[in-house]
Amino acid sequence: MEIGEWNLLDEAWKALQTAREELERYRVERDHMILRNVAEKGWLAVNKAVEALLKTYNIEASTYKEKRDHLLRLGFDTLRDRFAARERFLHIDCFYDGICDEEFVLKELRKVEEMLREIEDIIKT
Repeated sequence: MEIGEWNLLDEAWKALQTAREELERYRVERDHMILRNVAEKGWLAVNKAVEALLKTYNIEASTYKEKRDHLLRLGFDTLRDRFAARERFLHIDCFYDGICDEEFVLKELRKVEEMLREIEDIIKT
């Protein structure tokens, strides 16, 4: 694995860790804006992990659509679907529209972690 992929994966894991820390802050303050930011950090983690994966194939993608399209072309259909789901649920529904609660975000963060582990395993092989 190249240094660039590691840096992006490190950034992904850091974003997830920050999301978890902010979730704890939300539990104390109960400020919905914090919860929305937690969701956005989860989305950032997924996005950076996918960038790391694509970089292993020497692919640079700047838009979410390009990332989805490249995942599909590379044969990562399920991963593409999961990427799109996190985009919708974390980035659009929760962050932009504010349609989420703590339980929803917590479940999504678990899915983010699963994706990061899966992508990390793919990159290592």
